[in-house]
Amino acid sequence: MRNLNENFYFWNVLKNSPANMAKFTATSILALSFGLGLSACGETKTAGGGPSGTEAGNAITAQIITADKTPAALAKVRLMDSEGLDVEKAYSAEADKKGVVTIEGVADGDYTLEAKLDGEALQMLVSVSGASVDLGKDQLKKMAAVSGVVGDSANGVVKVRGLGHSAKVVDGVFTLDSLPEGALSLVFISDIDDRDTSSTYLKVVAGEKTESSTFANESRALLLEDFQDSNYQNRFMPARTYDGGWWYFDFAENVTPDFVIGENHLFTLANENGNISAHVAAHFGYATEDSAGNAISAWATMGVELGKSDKALCNDISSVDSVAFRIKGIGSIVFNIIDSNLEPAHQKLIQFEYGLENEWVRVSVPLNGDKGAFKCVNQLAWDFKTINGYAEVWLDDVELIGGDRLSIWEK
Repeated sequence: MRNLNENFYFWNVLKNSPANMAKFTATSILALSFGLGLSACGETKTAGGGPSGTEAGNAITAQIITADKTPAALAKVRLMDSEGLDVEKAYSAEADKKGVVTIEGVADGDYTLEAKLDGEALQMLVSVSGASVDLGKDQLKKMAAVSGVVGDSANGVVKVRGLGHSAKVVDGVFTLDSLPEGALSLVFISDIDDRDTSSTYLKVVAGEKTESSTFANESRALLLEDFQDSNYQNRFMPARTYDGGWWYFDFAENVTPDFVIGENHLFTLANENGNISAHVAAHFGYATEDSAGNAISAWATMGVELGKSDKALCNDISSVDSVAFRIKGIGSIVFNIIDSNLEPAHQKLIQFEYGLENEWVRVSVPLNGDKGAFKCVNQLAWDFKTINGYAEVWLDDVELIGGDRLSIWEK
């Protein structure tokens, strides 16, 4: 298989990922210094100086500058759990006259730091895991906005994970403004009791207004992908992790796809009465030889990153009992669970072949054997086998059965 980073990731998103979306290692305790005042919005939060404050002496610090590169004096800063929706549980602080801010008293975990001042904002992901860190200098940019539609005549509220922003949804329509540039995870909460929440990912650009993509239900916590959000990043990744989780389709030079979508990826999303699924079809040519006389067989594979684009970062699925998916088509598939960090001959931890049928079938592949072998997994892939040189596949509802979502994500 060719290097998947060569052609088939969606570089129009990846290459523009904001630098400040990189995760930083921080401490289990965050410290307040430089004479700044820290206020805790929720009742359980305690500022520095007491037993839950400065005793550990570790801190996370950043310097904020404006778009014209002057210190962002008195910029408002908020730190929230990156998965959180409740702004009442956030920490807030204010930068000093040099734009420097330090926050203390926060437990281990993943957080979003947001800063804003005079129509400009930024966001940074911060991983707190036991060591002091200086986030360095980062620059505010013009605020962005998002508008969108949630269902027909829906009412409720849309919230942004990890940032505390929210907007009312009236007759299915909403608008969020004053947002920092970068990747966002939006969650719609209906005003109808017992109605499932739904969510979507998107990326916003400084000074621009963006239309949100389709919202997908959140009820199945270990649902890796159902394609209902109509994009090519799996919905299982942590909120706003915009540098991983991408779907791809790769193939040999003697394979011709039936359809081409865009410049970089070669499968479409089929809509069958409102249900969206992946759809791939291709004709396979005869084996050829390269200049050295080596045989080049016709092959094609469809897959998804379970983790980030950096293959060294993977997910621990040793607690998962099986991987399930719905599938139909022409030909057969070989399902693979892959650790790309191993030697090529050992990368495929599981290979499971299944003959395709004309109707949808739910297939479950158990993770048998030594569960320790699945502590680092970064791809799931479906290799295609043909009937008379042709293969066609519809794929939907990829699920991890068993395990816990938070324990699976790369630490």
